[in-house]
This record gives sequence, structure tokens and C-alpha cells, in this order.
Amino acid sequence: MIALHARSRHELYTHGVAESILSNHRPKKTFVLSVDVGTTSVKLGCVDTSGELLWWDRERILAHQHDSTRWYPKTWVRVLQIMLDRMPRTLLETLSAVAVSGHGPTVIPLDHDGEPLSHALMWLETHESEPVAGESYFLPKVAWFRSAHPRLFESTRYFLSCPEFVSFFLTGEAVTISQSEEFSRYIWTPEQLRSADLDPELFPPFIGIGDRIGRVSSRASGYLGLRVGVPVCAAGHDFLISLLGTKTIVPGRTCDRAGTSEGINHCSETPVTTAQIRCLPHVVPGFYNVAGILSSTGRLFEWFRRISGQEGLPYDQMLNEIKRVAHRTQKPWFFPSIHQGAAWEFSRGMFIELGAQHGTAEMGRAVVDSIGFAVREAVEILREHGCEVRSLTACGGQAKNAVWNQMKSDIVGVPIEVPRVEDAELVGDACAALTGLGEFGSVTEASEQLVTLKQRYEPSNEVHGLYTTGYHTYRRLYSRFREALSAGDPPITRPHEP
Repeated sequence: MIALHARSRHELYTHGVAESILSNHRPKKTFVLSVDVGTTSVKLGCVDTSGELLWWDRERILAHQHDSTRWYPKTWVRVLQIMLDRMPRTLLETLSAVAVSGHGPTVIPLDHDGEPLSHALMWLETHESEPVAGESYFLPKVAWFRSAHPRLFESTRYFLSCPEFVSFFLTGEAVTISQSEEFSRYIWTPEQLRSADLDPELFPPFIGIGDRIGRVSSRASGYLGLRVGVPVCAAGHDFLISLLGTKTIVPGRTCDRAGTSEGINHCSETPVTTAQIRCLPHVVPGFYNVAGILSSTGRLFEWFRRISGQEGLPYDQMLNEIKRVAHRTQKPWFFPSIHQGAAWEFSRGMFIELGAQHGTAEMGRAVVDSIGFAVREAVEILREHGCEVRSLTACGGQAKNAVWNQMKSDIVGVPIEVPRVEDAELVGDACAALTGLGEFGSVTEASEQLVTLKQRYEPSNEVHGLYTTGYHTYRRLYSRFREALSAGDPPITRPHEP
């Protein structure tokens, strides 16, 4: 049994608020247990048919890992068990359905007993991939597993994604979740399997978002405490489910989904073809999700908090100190790894012109500016390709920070809107499950009904102008830095700013 690690004050406070709301609220007849498996934490929420979050909890995953470089799928289930043990019994015993979302493209090989054969092939591990023909994000990982672990590959019964694995544990039913036939080519198609010489029997049949996967089994009930027979409905990959949880389901709407990584997602009636942004079929069939991907922005910020000794500081306090660094101060710059294709890669990078006069506030300002400027550049690229961004609906952990929401609005120059439930995947899961239960006619109808906005941050023209000067300087220096790096030239020297 894994020891329960203490949660942060923020998590305990939020959990306590949810308990207080629950004690004064009689749950409606129908409500869903939403499970979202993130890269660094698992989140749970109970969402009713009005979109109210009756209960919320979060548990970090890394605290339960024996090896932070290997992600073991059963850890997600063990963390879920710990969290369900904290859940009020009145909710646990009367919930109407369960839906699970999670990160991807992550791949888990299972044996014939339904046990994982290896660590999860995580979405962020690019070395665990081999080229295959077609557009699949998943088959390159399967191909790598076949060549790297041939004996384990021979013992594999199914390959599942993260949310499909957790749903399999709950029900014993193996499925592949896809919202449309158009999207399935990014998972697998019969033609892709033949081309890669992969047995189709290794890949379970497709079902749609909201479809019934199965019911909670007696085995899962005994381990997790859920009631036997509770329906489990298909949700799927978090980056799609968050579109439902932010109401980014109508052409022209845009959300900023920020967690370990970040995505600026725009709903479009037509596909956009360019190497600078990613275009995938939308969760709503017939539309497209056009996105700029900022890989590992949340991971970068947490890294900076850790190496600067500020993990114990409240986020607001840290960001206010960063915000007080004047725009015209001679501060360092932080340049992420080279922007290639549709992604800005923030898992690595370097400080430029870092001097002895600079402290954690100036370094933090460099990190935060680099993230904000990448968001702004993504928005500008979307606009250049016909995707007009008038506002951003923020979701994820970053959306809970008022200081950062205002800074991001000032940097980008558009309003930032925050939904009533910032963890959009939890509401998106509820949209899927409540549609599957027949409470709504479609996931789009569910999204329109369940998602409401609670706050709007307007950009300051004056502050936006200051950020604009810094943004253009940053881009000019970053371009010179990239040229010097590729040519092996000496480091650049920055001219004085006005």
C-alpha cells in the first residue's frame, strides 16, 4: 500500500470548500464521476446536470512513482483508489455514471490477463517512437515497442491509450475511443496497420464519445469502492474533451488549455494546412481543431519554482514579484528549445544575458515572458491563417491564477475568460457521460448547457503596449539566437532597449 502524501494548502482548502458546498447541497438525481488522468496529477470531480461541481479532489502522481523516468499504468489506478477513499460516501454510493479522460498519445501494452507489460509509452517521450506510414500518433510508439521489446510484443493482447486503460480496469472491456471516422486515422486505420505489418486483433474496436463502454465490475468495485454496475461512458483524450469543457464547440471560439503543456485551440469550419500549427478533426464532427502547441510550459514553470527554491511560495505571491520587474529593466531572456513545426518546445532552453545583478524575480520574469510571448505568437499565426481570435477561454491549473490571467491578457491583447469549473476536462467528461445516459441529445448540447463563464480579464492598452515592445525585441533576438546556434557563431549581444 502506498503511503498517502500530504497535499498542498491550496488543495486542502479547495477540497474543504467542496465538502462545505456538499453539506449544504442536495445532489440532483443524475451526476457523474469525472476522472481526468493528467501527466503529473489525477483530478476527480462530481458534476451534475446543471454543470455544478459538487466535489473536487486532486492527487499528484509523481509522489507515488518509484521511478520518475518510468510511468507505470497501475499507478493511475492506485492514485484513483486513494482519492475515492476520500470521496463522500453519499456521492460514491449514488453516482449515475463514470467517464475517464487522460493524456495522449500515450500507449499501454496489455497481456492476455489485462496486466500492463511495461511502463506506459508516454506522449512526451519522443524517443519511444519509430516512423510509420500515415498520420497516426499512436502506431509509431507501437512500432518502437515491437523493435525494442520483441518478446513482450509477442505477449501483447491489446494496445490501449491512457483513458482507455483506466476504463478497461473499471469494466474489463477493451475499446478504442474516437469521436469520428475522420479522426480515427490519427489513431489507426486498417490500411495503416497493414502497412506497418501489425495484427488488427491488437487494437480494440472503435466507439464514440459518450458511448457505453460497460459497467463497473465486481473486481473494480472491490478495489476502488465504486458500486457494481455503474455505467462507464467513453470520454477520451484530454485535449479533445477540454473543448467541450470550455464550450469551444462553435466556429470562432478559442481556448487556452494549460497544464503540463499548453494548447491554443481554435474551432474552425474548414481545415488549415500549414506546418506552423496543428489541425485535427474537432470533437464535433464536421469542424476542425486548429491549434498552436506549447509543449511543457507548465513543466518549465514548475522546474523554475523548484530550482529557485520557491516551491513553498503561493503562486500569486511569486507572480506578483515577477510582475513588479519593470518592463524596461535590463533583465535576462529565456529562450526555449527551437520552435519546430507546430510546437514550441519548453522542456529545454537557456537563459541569455543572465548577470550577477539578477535575482529570482528577473529570472522568473524571463520564463513567464517567454511563455506569454509563445501564446501571443500562436494567436498571431492562427490569425494569419484565417482563424480570428477575439478572446481566449482559459482552463487548467494556470486558469486558477488571477495574476497570470491578467498578465496573459495584457501580453496577447485579448480578453481572457474563465469558466465556472477551470478543470475543463471534468466538465467535458460529464458532457460525454450525461449524453450517454440520455440527459442531453448530443455532447454539443451538453456543453452549451453545462459550461458557464465566471470571470473576464480585459487587457490594459498601456500595459499591452509595453509588452508589445518587449515581444518584438524578444522575437528579433530569438531569431538571431537561432541563427547563431545553427551556424555555431558566438553568443549574441542585445542592444539597449528604448
